[in-house]
Amino acid sequence: MTGCGGLGFLWVVVIVGVSVGGLLVFRKAVSHTRLENANAVSGTMFQLAGVLYAVLVAFMVVVAWEQFGDAEDASEMEAAAIADLLRDSAALPAESRTQIEQALIAYTRHVIDDEFPRMRSGENIELRSDELTAVWDAYLKVQPETRNEIAIFDHAIGRLSDLDTDRTLRVSTGAAAVPGELWVLLVGGGGVVMAFTFLFGTRDVIIHALAVGLTAALLSFVLYLIFALEHPYVGDLSVEPTEYENVLEIWAK
Repeated sequence: MTGCGGLGFLWVVVIVGVSVGGLLVFRKAVSHTRLENANAVSGTMFQLAGVLYAVLVAFMVVVAWEQFGDAEDASEMEAAAIADLLRDSAALPAESRTQIEQALIAYTRHVIDDEFPRMRSGENIELRSDELTAVWDAYLKVQPETRNEIAIFDHAIGRLSDLDTDRTLRVSTGAAAVPGELWVLLVGGGGVVMAFTFLFGTRDVIIHALAVGLTAALLSFVLYLIFALEHPYVGDLSVEPTEYENVLEIWAK
């Protein structure tokens, strides 16, 4: 187990260890008899806190997953725009075709070899790309003459605008993050829920510790999942440049 998987496993183990250890200390400080007398109140409050926290966590998981999906869609649409431009370049004037194809391939390789590794390490990518500017420059030099060339050129300019938009969407989704205030609420709310699990009065320490440990494992895993999905281009659970690589592979045939 490597990378984010190992970090996630360590995170769960630490949280479970701290929770179970805290329970053992708490049970030494407070008698189980006193806790048993308050079981009715503790149970009611735990249900209320649990429901409220579950709603918050469910909302955050959905938001993070949608953000991850938007990042995948942006990459797929950008790669599709590149593929369309490469395909349609065959219908443009011969004197401009080679420069356009070289500029598109150079941009694609830059995305794969430079931008994706930087995004994977958590670095923000510039909205402006010199390689994409070179693509625009190549198209602006085209002088279509026939009706077919004019139609293809107009369509290509539209797809090039789409490529620009898709790139902006990819960069913006890569820079998106859950606000710090929400992380405080998520972590603090998880701490409150775990505190309520300490309040149940039972004479069986092992069963109580097992229940607390399982609850801590579930909460810590969900928090880690939100953290992993929050950054769609970072770590092992991330968007890969597969679509761009497929474009180059198909074009090379």
